[in-house]
Amino acid sequence: MEERNPFEGIKTCGRLDLLWLYAGLVLLVEVLGFLGMGYLGKLLGVQFDSYESSVPGFLLAGGVSWYLLSGLGVAWRRAWADWQARAASDLKKAAKYTAGYAGILLAMGLVLAAAYYIWGDSFAALMKNVSASSDAQEQSAKAMSASGFRFFLLLVSACAVAPVVEEVFFRRIVFASLRARKSFWFSAFWAGLLFALFHGGAAPVTLPVGIYMCWVYERERRLPVNIMMHAAVNFLAILFKTFY
Repeated sequence: MEERNPFEGIKTCGRLDLLWLYAGLVLLVEVLGFLGMGYLGKLLGVQFDSYESSVPGFLLAGGVSWYLLSGLGVAWRRAWADWQARAASDLKKAAKYTAGYAGILLAMGLVLAAAYYIWGDSFAALMKNVSASSDAQEQSAKAMSASGFRFFLLLVSACAVAPVVEEVFFRRIVFASLRARKSFWFSAFWAGLLFALFHGGAAPVTLPVGIYMCWVYERERRLPVNIMMHAAVNFLAILFKTFY
């Protein structure tokens, strides 16, 4: 039994009802950003990909997260200076946990293969949305790789913007807010579930990933480690979907 909660006293949401209200607000701004890109595309006669359409929503969500934490007293300049000073150490840790992430994927693959073997078509039907989401992402990545500029935008969105915004929101705000009051597993499950739900059809396979990222943050309590690991994972996933 742990003697002291490692997240006790951290600057984060003081009320859980406000935390869920904030989560709804973040979801709303991401949806609005996505719809706004769709409307802009119609005006310009351009068909934006889902990755491109997600960028404004991520930026809006990041702005809201920054504003919330600043209001709670987080000193971003001091945090940035600390991140720069410990970048090399954080990068080494991120590489170690990225290897651990590969182990998570391997274990999930074995579990899914066993489930397909046992339940056959019934399980395949259950996982239909996951497969469709994966196929759509693969098609988008391959289509965007045909244009150097669009592929660069894909990398920026998936490997820079998304990791920063998602780690600040799901780990630094949601998980830390819950962890300051609850046990690790309770906090990691609900933060991981919210993370999974934000990923739509891929939610069933994203939940273990979200819990793993909470575990990494619990161990290190270094947001840059999570961000670097998240960026590396997304980068490898894009390479696999684009060129495999």
